[in-house]
Amino acid sequence: MIEKVSFESKMRMKLLIVCYLLTFTTADEGDESFKKMCDFWSGAQKNYRERQSSKAMEGDKCSMVFPVVSANQGEARRYCEDNVPFHILNVKIDKSTTTCDAEATLKCEQGWVQMFGRCYKIEKKMMKRDSAVEYCATLKPKARIAFMHREALPFRINDYFSKVSRVWIDASEAITNDLTYVKGENLLLALDGYKYALPNIALAKVPSDETAMALCEYTPTMNQAESNYLLRRYGEIYHTILFTPDRAYVRTASSLQRSDNRKRDSNYCKKVLRPFLHNDAIAQSADPNTDFLGLLSKDRDATIIRTSVYSRDASVNNRKNAECTDSNSKNYGYDYMSTNSSLLFKKVPSDVWAESQPNEKCDAGSWSTGIFFSRKGDRRLETMSDPKYAPIYCQTNFEVMSYGACPSGYTSYWRKTRGQKWCHKFINQKKTFDDAQSYCQSEENGAFVTGFTDMGELDLLDKMMDEAIKGGAQFIRNDAAYLGAKRREQCNSRAQIGQKYGGFNKDPTHPCSRDRLFEWIDGVADNPPLFKDNWITDSEPNFEGHEACVHMNKGPQARPGWPKRADKTFNDISCWLDYYFFCGKEAPIVSMGLKN
Repeated sequence: MIEKVSFESKMRMKLLIVCYLLTFTTADEGDESFKKMCDFWSGAQKNYRERQSSKAMEGDKCSMVFPVVSANQGEARRYCEDNVPFHILNVKIDKSTTTCDAEATLKCEQGWVQMFGRCYKIEKKMMKRDSAVEYCATLKPKARIAFMHREALPFRINDYFSKVSRVWIDASEAITNDLTYVKGENLLLALDGYKYALPNIALAKVPSDETAMALCEYTPTMNQAESNYLLRRYGEIYHTILFTPDRAYVRTASSLQRSDNRKRDSNYCKKVLRPFLHNDAIAQSADPNTDFLGLLSKDRDATIIRTSVYSRDASVNNRKNAECTDSNSKNYGYDYMSTNSSLLFKKVPSDVWAESQPNEKCDAGSWSTGIFFSRKGDRRLETMSDPKYAPIYCQTNFEVMSYGACPSGYTSYWRKTRGQKWCHKFINQKKTFDDAQSYCQSEENGAFVTGFTDMGELDLLDKMMDEAIKGGAQFIRNDAAYLGAKRREQCNSRAQIGQKYGGFNKDPTHPCSRDRLFEWIDGVADNPPLFKDNWITDSEPNFEGHEACVHMNKGPQARPGWPKRADKTFNDISCWLDYYFFCGKEAPIVSMGLKN
C-alpha cells in the first residue's frame, strides 16, 4: 500500500510541477522538461546529470525524491513508473520517501514536454477536431493529435498542464469500446468531467461540432542513449550487453556458420539491431580487437563465439583437396567498412591470437575463428572449421576506415578482389630468403617478402625491377628476386610428393599438386599462388635438391632448356642462395571517425 502525505501537499506539488515544466529556457544537450522536473524533485541534492553530447551513450539522469511511503520495492517501482514519465533505472524506499532514479534518453525540442517517450505541446484555444488535426500538422512534420499509449498518460497530462478542461486525443479500440459517454465518433479527454457527467480525467466520444484544446505529440528521434537503454533491457532477457565508452556489443541468440558472402555477418547484425537503433547502418559484426576481447567473461563453460575474422584462403577451389594439409599462410583478417561502403580486408594483429595460434590444420578446418570459453586465461582467437555453428557478437558505432598513403619508397597496388591496398618495395640487396625476411621485418617496419594476387600486380613487380635496373641494380646471368612463398611442409620429400621423379604430383586434388605445392606465407597474398601458367619450363617446379623457395626471373638466363630471356617466370630454388627481393605490407589504415 502507498500512503500519500496530504491533499494540500499534493496540490502544492502539482502547482510547482506546472510552473517548472511550462517555463522553458534554451537547453544545452539535455531534455529541458526532465531537467525542470529534476530540479524540483531532487530537492537539496541538485543531482541533475546532463548527457555529455547529443551522441552520448547515456542520457540525462536524476534521483527524484517523493514524499510517498511505499510498502516494498515493487510498489515503489510501480509508483515511479506511473508518476515519473521517463525511464526508471532504480528505486529506493525509506520510512517517509520513495526515490526514483530516472533517465531521459530521448530529447524533445524546445517548447515541448516529454512524457513516456513522446513530446507534447498544447494549444489552449478551443477548436473542432478537424481544426486540431490541422493545427498539430503545422507544428512540425509528423506531429499529430496525441495518442493514449499509456494508462498513466491522462493523469500526467492533468498534472503538467494547467487551466485545461478537455483536449482532443486518440486511443485504441480496446480502450474506447467500453466508454460510458458515447455521443459521436470524436474522442476527447475530459480533465474536467462535469460537462459530460463524468468523473475528472475521463474519456468521452463526442459529436463533430464539439470543441476542445489541441494536444499535439510527436515521437522524438531515436538516439544513442535510447538505443543503449533498450539494449540493456534486451540484455536482461537474453545475454548481457557489453559496453565501452563509445559502443555496445550484443551477442546474437542464433548461431551461424561462416559464409563466403563477406557482408553476411554485418548484414545479419543490422537486422538483429534494427529495433534498437535509429539507423541500422551503424551496426556491424564485432571487430574482435583486444578492447572487445577484454570485456568477455572469464567464466569457464562450453560457450563458443564465432568471429568474423577469417582466412582469405577460404574458397571452393581450395576445398577440393583429397587430403588435409597444414598451412603457414597466416592470411587472416577482418573486413572493415570504408568511406564508400566497400570492404577493406585488414590483417589482424598478433595480440588477438591465443597461444600457438593461428593453428592452420586441414585447410578448411581452420579458415574460421572463434573464442572458446572453456580455455583458461584471457579470451583470444583460435582457428576453427567453417561449418561449426556458433553465435556471433554485433557492435554499434564502428569506425569507418580508409587507407592512407604507402610509406616513402613503396609503390601501391589496389587488390580489388581482396579489398586491400598493398605496398611493394624492391630491395637492391642480395640475401638468403631467411635474411631477406628478417630485413623486411626489422628494416622495413614489419613488412614481409611480398606476394601478388593477379597478373596486374605481377606486371607491377616486373616494372619495379625494370626501374631498379635503370637505377643501377645489376641483374646478371640467371638472376632473380625472391617472392614470399614457400613449399608446404607436407611436400618436402619425394615420398610426400608421391612421385619418383619431378617436383609435384600430377593429381590436381593432391596437396602437392602443381597448384598447391607452394603457398604464400605471412598473409602477403591469397592462396593458392598464381604460379601455374608462369613456371619457366613445363618440368618446373622440379625439386632439384631441397628447393623450398620461389624466385621471379629477370634478365638473361643461361640454364639448359631455359629461354634466354624469361621475365615474369618462376622457378623453385634453394632458400640459402642470395637473390634480390621485395618487401611488402598493407598500407596504413586510417580511422575516418565513428559511424554513429
